[in-house]
Amino acid sequence: MTGTTWHLLRTESTSPAENMAIDEAIANWVAKGELKPTLRFYSWAPHAISVGRFQRATRDLDRDALEANNIPVVRRLTGGRAVLHADELTYSVILPESTPALPTNIIESYRLLTEGVRRGYHELGVPAEFSVPLTEEDREALRKPKSAVCFDAASYYELAVDGKKIAGSAQVRHQGAVLQHGSIPLSVDDEVLFDCFAMDETEKREAKTRFSEKAVALNDTLNRFVSFDEVAAAFETGFKDAFSLTFEPLVFTKEQQAEIDLLVKKYESDEWVWKR
Repeated sequence: MTGTTWHLLRTESTSPAENMAIDEAIANWVAKGELKPTLRFYSWAPHAISVGRFQRATRDLDRDALEANNIPVVRRLTGGRAVLHADELTYSVILPESTPALPTNIIESYRLLTEGVRRGYHELGVPAEFSVPLTEEDREALRKPKSAVCFDAASYYELAVDGKKIAGSAQVRHQGAVLQHGSIPLSVDDEVLFDCFAMDETEKREAKTRFSEKAVALNDTLNRFVSFDEVAAAFETGFKDAFSLTFEPLVFTKEQQAEIDLLVKKYESDEWVWKR
């Protein structure tokens, strides 16, 4: 997988449903050999919460609070817990499951692909390194999460700085493609985040305390403002260095855009979003 040419795509300020539809469509085309492996950077407009494919959104989320905060919900193709996509860069990397040197073990392939993210952080001057739950307490937190929020705990080979999770990622094998995408928070508003979950006030206070102890945003790490463009450029360099890549821009054809538009309807539907 090293020393090859990948597609590169930036889609800023895109709706939640379209963001998820684009990732799935690219995965379909990469699996069929119609597109090269693809690295994508994107942001969200409006801000939204994404829930994992198997997460019980009807139990975990407070729909009245979501409406009051004007925050839509979208269900991802990948698993994991809920993420508030606000002031962030989201990345996705998609390549054929048959790619040489890509481990068949999901955890090991996750570690390999996240190397590009790690190097992107280093390009920004952030000493992010892989986290591995070492204690039984850490492993128990993964088996039995204390909240429905993704950044509440770091999983195997996620990235952390000084013990605090700095990026949240998830991976899925989909019809012959590997799709990994993740959230790179630039700043975090935990008041809005926890208002959206079905918790009583005591649970919210405890969750906010855990969150502040276990997660950190990029602006806080660097003690300065970073823009989407600066972070995207750093992560492009990170992936280029990790895998000796060259990039060429990806522009959708009319036919491809039509396929994306059909998938948008799926991701907008209550049948998909609130199916569990």
